[in-house]
Amino acid sequence: MPKQPKHIGDRLRDEMTRRNLSHAQVADLFGVKAPSVYDWVNFGRIAKKHIPKLIEEFGHTADWWITGEEAAVSPSFPSMGAEGLADRIKTVIDEAGGNISKVAAAANTTDEVVAGWLSGKTKQIGVDHAVALQETFGVNSVWLMLGKGSRTTSVRYNHPYEPIPITKWRAIPVVGRAQLGDNGNWADMEYPVGHGDGYIDFPTKDPDAYALKCEGDSMRPRIKDGEFVVIEPNQEIQPGDEVLVKSKDGRVMVKEFMYKRTGRTHLISANDAHKPIILPDGEIEKMHFVRAICRPSSWRPE
Repeated sequence: MPKQPKHIGDRLRDEMTRRNLSHAQVADLFGVKAPSVYDWVNFGRIAKKHIPKLIEEFGHTADWWITGEEAAVSPSFPSMGAEGLADRIKTVIDEAGGNISKVAAAANTTDEVVAGWLSGKTKQIGVDHAVALQETFGVNSVWLMLGKGSRTTSVRYNHPYEPIPITKWRAIPVVGRAQLGDNGNWADMEYPVGHGDGYIDFPTKDPDAYALKCEGDSMRPRIKDGEFVVIEPNQEIQPGDEVLVKSKDGRVMVKEFMYKRTGRTHLISANDAHKPIILPDGEIEKMHFVRAICRPSSWRPE
């Protein structure tokens, strides 16, 4: 009858014999009951969580405990090592919240291999594993392998720098000057969209966007003298948005839109000194979304 291959329990039994340890003594070392050790030795039913302790107490690598053979290093990925690998690996595990499996997954290896690094019994880490941990945790692969240099990389990933471009910048025509009156009302002098007094450079998706220059101080601190407001007439308006409202009697104002109810539009002022305004919908000529307030330096001539 062919001889059965040895399992992890057989290797544990050999180590216990070598050190003259009883089942009860091993149970004390691992914080388990003696019957559990009997089960380990006879059937090899040892949970993975005990492998780091096996390495710590008896030596050998995790691969030896699991397979009976020391793992060979792949020639395509040379391994490097230095004293203190266990401490360096521990910092990575701490960053992973103490989760060895998370570190193992990031390094494309097994929990047992990571346990070997952590215990100090495995004193080398492969380049492929170190680079994989660098990409996930930002730890310098050279530092991880050799203990040299800074712990973290200045650039976390090795991907080329590809900034996300800011698109839709274009010239927004200034179509009028808005005089801020004593009540926060405006008297504007509009031009057709696309013609007017210079431009504001601003990113917008609204093809009909326009700007107005503000003069006066009654809308402070929200809008200051000489600033510009960018208006997007095609943007849907939601409660809480700032809006440019023009009534049929000629009043033009910037207010905060609250809500519409029973045919009336409710607005409040940026300046708390001014009371809320309620306008019947039939009296509103237009109400456009205010996208932004721009500094005077945003303006340029035609």
